[in-house]
Amino acid sequence: MGRRRFQETDQQDRVRPKQVASLLSRVIQERISRGFADPRIRGLVSVTQVDLSQNLQIVTFSISVLPDKYGVRVIAGLKSATGLFRKTIRDETALRRVPDIRFKLDDSIKSDAALDAAIRGGVNPLESDPNHTDASDGSDPDDPTKRDGPASVDSPSNDSDDDSGRPPEDHEVSS
Repeated sequence: MGRRRFQETDQQDRVRPKQVASLLSRVIQERISRGFADPRIRGLVSVTQVDLSQNLQIVTFSISVLPDKYGVRVIAGLKSATGLFRKTIRDETALRRVPDIRFKLDDSIKSDAALDAAIRGGVNPLESDPNHTDASDGSDPDDPTKRDGPASVDSPSNDSDDDSGRPPEDHEVSS
């Protein structure tokens, strides 16, 4: 009886690269959060995505940097610290081979913020504010005679100056 070979599962369903990518992401993020002596690495730096090749030889970390102006410098600083990252991975994991490490700047947060601003800009902020009075309806918010709600005490149109306790009489207004 011959040996049976198991067919390789679909490349998308392989679990090992996902496990290793998750492990590498956690190790690198922890190392970044501890800080560096390199002045180029500043701001809020976080790992947003990890792409690991199927043969586990190359790992690419997508790095998000806030504020955006530090992005290019931070990526340069991280690339120069690749040896430190390889040593950290070697010490903290049980991987036989440490993959080649690459970094790229992730602009997805920036593009998400721009999309959010565009969506918010499309909604008229004056329509969502219930306290705002639109001047195009002919009403003047500073004119106390055209104001809705209770009249102020200083208003000359206050007819309740008498102390009789009766409500003021309605006056006819000719149009």
